[in-house]
Amino acid sequence: MKLKSLSVAGLLALLVVTGACEKSETSSTTAPTAVADVRVQAPVRDEKTGVTIGAPQPVSPVANRQFRFLEQPITLTITNGITTSPTALTYTFEVATDAAFASKVYTKDAAQGANGQTAQTIDKLAASRTYFWRARSNVGSLVGPYSASRSFDVGAEPIVQVPTLSAPGNGSTVSGTSVSLTVTNSARSGPVGQVFYRFELSDSASFARIITAGNVAEQGGGQTSFTLPSSPALSNATYFWRVQASDPSNGLTTANSPASAFRYQPFQMSQAVIWDNPPDLGSWTEGATITSIIFTDDAFLVDFDRRLSNDRWPDVGFGSGSLEYTLGMCLNINGQWHCSAVVQFWYGRELSASGRPDEIGRNWFYDARWGALLGHQPEWGETVGIFVAAGNQRDSGNTIVRERSNVVLIPWGENYSLSGGARAASVRRKR
Repeated sequence: MKLKSLSVAGLLALLVVTGACEKSETSSTTAPTAVADVRVQAPVRDEKTGVTIGAPQPVSPVANRQFRFLEQPITLTITNGITTSPTALTYTFEVATDAAFASKVYTKDAAQGANGQTAQTIDKLAASRTYFWRARSNVGSLVGPYSASRSFDVGAEPIVQVPTLSAPGNGSTVSGTSVSLTVTNSARSGPVGQVFYRFELSDSASFARIITAGNVAEQGGGQTSFTLPSSPALSNATYFWRVQASDPSNGLTTANSPASAFRYQPFQMSQAVIWDNPPDLGSWTEGATITSIIFTDDAFLVDFDRRLSNDRWPDVGFGSGSLEYTLGMCLNINGQWHCSAVVQFWYGRELSASGRPDEIGRNWFYDARWGALLGHQPEWGETVGIFVAAGNQRDSGNTIVRERSNVVLIPWGENYSLSGGARAASVRRKR
């Protein structure tokens, strides 16, 4: 069909409406950040049929609207165009990344809406971009004029990654009256708000039954922990845990992390039998934390957070010198835990002084002072407890502070790293 502009008289009536609409829209917006409305096209007429089509007018979003990424999908609304045809108009909505609409990212035809307006909800758009939109009136095969175009911005996408489980590590053994689950805080990008973590504990890998769960606001230091409540009490069994992160302000929730399993072994050092150390050692304050245990053929290297720090345990006199701490071990013998701190360390002594892992029975527990521990050599894979205690613990003992570390339960011969989330690798050693 051949189209041409309306007569002056016909144009005048339509353009009065067009101009009034645009003036109202433009005056209600703030100063543009990209482009303001581009003027509406003039009405067109089919010379053969005499059908005239006027352009629609943009209603919302207003010019230069700033959308958060998660406010999508966006709905475009127009005031219906004017036509002399008895057939209702249809509209073609277009969205592009440039003002000339050379790079269109969305095009959709829509039937005319009721009450003088037509709305079209568009597909989700890419983040951090400026977009331009317009609509065109059509009737039958007759293509009409475009509305004024407007721009809007879609902000950066907030992304929160699935958290990484840190401790206890998969396959590790934990004990004690207080058990904490720790994740490495989720990586994120974009305008992320306050992040929360939901911890779930189950007695099955399917998580068919959740024993306990807790929501914890993200903590500092790159990690977030949840301490399991004392009820329900854990039994001597294997448990499974997982975590998901969420950003409620943006309506974001990640998938659950891959599950990790740990075995809980009831253990309280206060209930253990103490040999050749102060008898109440098991009840002392846990004033330090084991950070790593590394096995070699010649030694097992045990480090803790206060060994070299400014707040390290004070030295105590020993012979002509002094001692900082004593390295100890707990062993489960016939269902009863027995503990003793044996190897004495002065400040700066090499960690390899612990001795060969395959000679503990004869080099650590070599006489009757160690009672049930006498001559006991841990088997590879046997669960043992490793700890350190302030000062000299052997025989009558000599301490300034009554403090010890936590007791780390690990299979004998397997490395442990607190920062890595328990056992870093299995390194079983041959005798």
